[in-house]
Amino acid sequence: MLRDLRYLTPALLVLASACKDEEPPPAEETTTYWQHAAPIFFDKCVGCHTEGGIAPFRLDTYEDASTWAQASAAAVASRTMPPWLMTSDGSCGDFRGSLALSQEQIDTIAAWADADAPEGEPRTDLKPVEPSRLEAGLDLVTPDFVPEAQGGPLAAFDEYRCFLVEPGLDRDKFITGYEITPGNPQLVHHVIAMPVDLDAESWLGDGSTNREVIEKLDAESPDRVGWPCFSSAGDGVSVEQQPVTWAPGMGVVDYPAGTGVRIRETEVVVVQIHYNLHDGPGSTASDSTRVRLRLEDSVEREGMFLLVDEFLDTLFEGEPASLAPGKPDVRYDSETPIGEWLLAGSSVDALEVHGIFPHMHERGRKWRVTLGDDAGEQCIGDVQRWDFAWQMYYFFEDPPLLTRKSRLKITCEFDTSGDKEPITPGWGTQNEMCLAGLFVVPPK
Repeated sequence: MLRDLRYLTPALLVLASACKDEEPPPAEETTTYWQHAAPIFFDKCVGCHTEGGIAPFRLDTYEDASTWAQASAAAVASRTMPPWLMTSDGSCGDFRGSLALSQEQIDTIAAWADADAPEGEPRTDLKPVEPSRLEAGLDLVTPDFVPEAQGGPLAAFDEYRCFLVEPGLDRDKFITGYEITPGNPQLVHHVIAMPVDLDAESWLGDGSTNREVIEKLDAESPDRVGWPCFSSAGDGVSVEQQPVTWAPGMGVVDYPAGTGVRIRETEVVVVQIHYNLHDGPGSTASDSTRVRLRLEDSVEREGMFLLVDEFLDTLFEGEPASLAPGKPDVRYDSETPIGEWLLAGSSVDALEVHGIFPHMHERGRKWRVTLGDDAGEQCIGDVQRWDFAWQMYYFFEDPPLLTRKSRLKITCEFDTSGDKEPITPGWGTQNEMCLAGLFVVPPK
């Protein structure tokens, strides 16, 4: 055996030197709960996934989170969690307060789960994001109520219930912000509050008023407070605006500075609450939720929440439109000359679109809205995985501009595989809707 480098050829000398000096490759950093996954969970998920939260398991402890590591990774990869339906990658609107995870965050959670969910070095500096608080306002409180699971594919462990609350106003006011505080966070899945004119004509087309429709709905369960309302304020109740929408994790919602939505002295407020019963049928847990409204006597710019649904409008235009049954993908498209409609006779030539609200029922799959004119189209809302259980308003960072020439295009895709008859538009869950809600404000 050669023991002296003098006997090695020059080529072998070079190779020997390279092998001698080469450093071993650095070990890849292990993705752990405390160092990598937990910061994401605390920032985006722990508002619901904590002790006493609405979610069925916790993510703020290693023991719980590791048990649900693979399920969590699958949920964020499919973007069903966190509950943020809007596409938020900048391709279709830029929304404030987005809960959507970046692809890097999704990959981090997947890497942690795939590594068998290692714990890492425990830490105590992580705190969940604390929602902001509205210190004062008009409090509208729903009655103490024990929800009951309604059954069926949409509400196997759920109940949608509406309550009428008198705001007691002595003059018109303007809502400029709000805060929702569930009495029992484990039950309350979402909240919508709507001003309702009881003497206005209902949507039923039979001459009945909202008051009469609500009284009829209320009489269906005389031994329980409130009435069932899978859609808005209940089947047939006419609602002009939905200025208050809430889902878990939301703090105070502030309208753009200087803007507000009018609530009239003559109107009541109907509060819709979606209850989710973790314990299933037979649960005796109750809830009383507080809706706190920040009210002003006047605002610089009065905004309006619009509800646009050409599919629903066909109910009043002769033969209603319908969706073909037995198909996994049925599409409905509509186009509304919204600028001409809104600005006719107005002294302003444009409106700012500050918020958008998607809505379909349980057959919904995808939803997309564009705003365009002769110069082109701009996507302002895109939902790739519709979920009826998570409904909320989305507010723009940079509001799109709506002009007299603007057209609003709404595209809804539905899955009617389980239906044997055509599906007509309507407010009940057996029907469908293809709706876009908009919060519009005159420009400064």
